[in-house]
Amino acid sequence: MRAAATFDLVLQGATGFTGQLAAEELALRAPKDLRWAVAGRDRARVTALAAKLGVPAIIADGLDPLAVADLAKQTRVVLSCAGPFSRYGDLLIDACVEHGTHYADLTGELPWIERIIARHHERCTSEGTTLVPASGFDSVPADLGVFTLRQELDQDVPLNGFFSVRGGLNGGTLQSGIALGEQGELRPKTMPPIARQEVFPVPSLKRWAAPFIMAAVNESVVARTAVLLNEGHGTKTQDTPYHEHLLVRSRFKAHIMAATLKFSNAMLNSSMGRKLLQRFGPKPGEGPSDESMHTGFARLTLMAGSLEQPHATQRWLWKGDPSNRITVHCLVQTGLALAAGEARRGGVLTPASAFGATLLQRLEAIDAVQRA
Repeated sequence: MRAAATFDLVLQGATGFTGQLAAEELALRAPKDLRWAVAGRDRARVTALAAKLGVPAIIADGLDPLAVADLAKQTRVVLSCAGPFSRYGDLLIDACVEHGTHYADLTGELPWIERIIARHHERCTSEGTTLVPASGFDSVPADLGVFTLRQELDQDVPLNGFFSVRGGLNGGTLQSGIALGEQGELRPKTMPPIARQEVFPVPSLKRWAAPFIMAAVNESVVARTAVLLNEGHGTKTQDTPYHEHLLVRSRFKAHIMAATLKFSNAMLNSSMGRKLLQRFGPKPGEGPSDESMHTGFARLTLMAGSLEQPHATQRWLWKGDPSNRITVHCLVQTGLALAAGEARRGGVLTPASAFGATLLQRLEAIDAVQRA
């Protein structure tokens, strides 16, 4: 039997741009009796942040197996903002599985998530350890939205999701993209095929659809939710296709966004492009201004059936910059749900399969999301 843990929750990677936001969110939202700490590899920065927040500090480099093993042994839950996860996440995940420590992160690195599933899902399922990667903007809004709509539908029909977003990029997100490019995991042969039009009209919304940068990740998470919920756990679900797009006002802008996404992928897949992004893009620890994060948003419109005459339409408004505020709201509430024992089962899970409507209720309670 595992010895009693010192902490209920530890935030790893707490001194990065998103990590500091997550630490501040935890200080604001954590129950008074929650025993939590901040962790990271830079002793001076971690101890300074811990002193500011009035919580303990843990020094743990994600590439040091002894350090991450010690971290995992000390806590019941680990939240990680320490990306790129394909570089810094493996040893921490392994330690959490070994010591029965629940875990969540904000990765959008789909190939890495697939490797984690292959390595750990079976053991975690049998031992009751819950791992929930992709617990940020990738992919909580899409996963919970589709889960909610499918619970309400009276027939099995294809679903489409349309995102409208406003927000900025932080250095950590850029580094994760660069890491995927370096590993060759953004090339077409390694990414899920997209067998649909890139740009098309959405008549019922009087808008146009373009490719969405997070579609591959969100679609994969939503599909896995359907699989997990169909494993005999008594939850109503459907496994019809879900496709995701960016929603814009005009055909011209849709083509511009499609071209921009192709250019961005080309840059990430090119060594010269990655060098330029490293030089001119936001550095680790940098991100949008407070005003930009406050005024950002993500609107998600879900449509069941035909785009001309949908069987059902559901609209959600997520408040704050998607890559920063929304991500932090989602990650922190996932961690608090794990610490509160709200996970339905063990395994490498998705947000909806781990918590169902409970996580959405948590986010609604802090006014991070509302039905529009």
